[in-house]
Amino acid sequence: MSVTGLYIQRKNLPLVRWFLVAVALLFLGMSGWFTYKWFTTGQEPPLISLPAHALANSTIDETPVSSRMINDYVVDATHPRYVSIPVLGIDKARVQQVGLTKNNTIDTPKNISDTAWYPKSAHPGQGYGAVVINGHNSGVMRDGVFKGLVDLKDGDQIVIERGDGQKITYVVVENKTEAIEQANTSGLQRIMTPYESDKEGLGLITDAGSWVPRDKVFNKKTLVRAVVVE
Repeated sequence: MSVTGLYIQRKNLPLVRWFLVAVALLFLGMSGWFTYKWFTTGQEPPLISLPAHALANSTIDETPVSSRMINDYVVDATHPRYVSIPVLGIDKARVQQVGLTKNNTIDTPKNISDTAWYPKSAHPGQGYGAVVINGHNSGVMRDGVFKGLVDLKDGDQIVIERGDGQKITYVVVENKTEAIEQANTSGLQRIMTPYESDKEGLGLITDAGSWVPRDKVFNKKTLVRAVVVE
């Protein structure tokens, strides 16, 4: 009986091996598929926690900006110096001047706590056009200055302080989150245009959605439009 039992066990062993091989191949195939989906679309694999650096732009400078650095910051008289959004707890975030990226979109500031003004948009206080300011949503270890932008409601106030100390107040009139392709085309055109043709406008931009490693961008953007309080 013992010999027969041993013989049956050996006969079934190849079937067990084939089953284990099939399971391993299935696991590798699914892992490869989910990795590809994450790399190309930013969709996180189910039941797997990715490290923070895999879900955010790791090239952003997350060094804290001191109060002294903020107070010592200087720009031209008619340029935006600080942006404040009381309802989000944003007080005197520095506004730096940037151009366009190689993809013809408005660039972002180097530091996660700063914002970026596109100088070919309006100057705050000029009375027409739209001032356009970009800021980070999140980094690897810290939230960006515009993390809460998606929560802004109609009527919320945004204050721009210029280099000469003049403060201009705007109120939110529109808040939309769009796919990156739409945001970079019709969304950008919309944000560059004043909401009301006879009033100076303000447009705020930040990343949203998931980080797409292949393209090194987030797959959505939040676009906020506001009008000046006269």
